[in-house]
Amino acid sequence: MPAISLPVTTALANALATEPGRPLVTYYDTTSGERIELSVKTFDNWVSKIANLLGDDLGLEAGQGIRVELPPHWQSTVTVVAAWAAGLRLVAQDASSPEDVSVVGPAALHTADTRPAGVVIACSLRPLAGAFVDPLPAGWLDFAREVPGQPDLLLLHQPTSGRDVALEQANGTVTHAELARMGLSAAERLGLRAGGRLITDANPADPTGLVNTLVAPLVTGSSVVLVVGADASTRTRITEQEQADCVLWLDG
Repeated sequence: MPAISLPVTTALANALATEPGRPLVTYYDTTSGERIELSVKTFDNWVSKIANLLGDDLGLEAGQGIRVELPPHWQSTVTVVAAWAAGLRLVAQDASSPEDVSVVGPAALHTADTRPAGVVIACSLRPLAGAFVDPLPAGWLDFAREVPGQPDLLLLHQPTSGRDVALEQANGTVTHAELARMGLSAAERLGLRAGGRLITDANPADPTGLVNTLVAPLVTGSSVVLVVGADASTRTRITEQEQADCVLWLDG
């Protein structure tokens, strides 16, 4: 296994320089019929937009914490990498440390009154990154209204080294270099190689899903197909259609 000491964001920068048109994330919601494909370039554009909101508009600084409370979704993938691009550390759901900003889905509206104070960015998860129809709780930001208008290029570059903390969990922290090595190990277990395609229902916002579905494809130059709400026959059809050569189903 090759040694890696660089942050995962470097892998994205390398892919952008060499294969900007290559598919990186493909997302299927079989309930709504939505299919979204993000090339390396499009993925990087979203990362820059979100990172600009976090660092430039909200003034978050390197080392501050972000909690991403989203289900399996393409917005989960870009938000996680954007957090790292802004120099933030990802705070896992089981971590006791408070976060400085949360990114939530529509399910969080049911517990809005009991949430601790802090910056909240809400994603409707509607097709085409649509905005919420009804007003959000006071102070909450709508992803669809705040992110798309941001510049496609990163305004505030936060230098990140492999020694910086990428992820905080209940059992400790993981540096960017450690996370990249975990991604390589996961790719080796899955048989995921450069140019390959992993199909899965794992959540990129969960620490385990993060390594398998996001870090592993980034550090190996491969891609991921995220599928939600699919039965066995639909999974088989999408696997063949997307020419996925690695499979990781957690539900069923």
